[in-house]
Amino acid sequence: MMHENCRYESVMVSTAYERVMEMLREAGAPFTLHEHPPVRTIEEAHRHARHLTHHLLKTVVFKIKDGPWILAAVEGGARIDYRGLASAFSVKRTDLRTVSPPEVERSLGFQVGGVGPFAIWEDVEVVLDESVADLRFVFCGSGLNTRTIEMAVRDLASLPRTRFSPIARDRGSPSPA
Repeated sequence: MMHENCRYESVMVSTAYERVMEMLREAGAPFTLHEHPPVRTIEEAHRHARHLTHHLLKTVVFKIKDGPWILAAVEGGARIDYRGLASAFSVKRTDLRTVSPPEVERSLGFQVGGVGPFAIWEDVEVVLDESVADLRFVFCGSGLNTRTIEMAVRDLASLPRTRFSPIARDRGSPSPA
């Protein structure tokens, strides 16, 4: 069994997926799991799993200096507003650090392309862009880049350490038809 303090040293990639599944089962949150070829970017998702890209959440990982990890989720083509994200956590913009994909895998256990908005560790917070609150359901990462979760926004928002805040800078271009 892995101790919480040691997880940064040797997280296995499947750990995030297993913890996400456990979190959803414990919360009683209904969801559908979709399997597909590996995808690492929104563009690859459009090419290989187009049916899963309507209301697809892109989750970006940040670390607050001397604070928690942040999983910031915006819809598909939107980009993160760093000032809005800093404001959501009452920190200065300079306190936010982006995290490299290898560090995300090593430290949090999410595969590149499989990061989802789930606070599966105690030192992780989730923020969903406020525009997501208007949606009925979303698709999001499961921890693995070969499985996508479909679930109701109300169920996602009710999970521990999850909140809404205006963090999207723009909506980007619409998904290709």
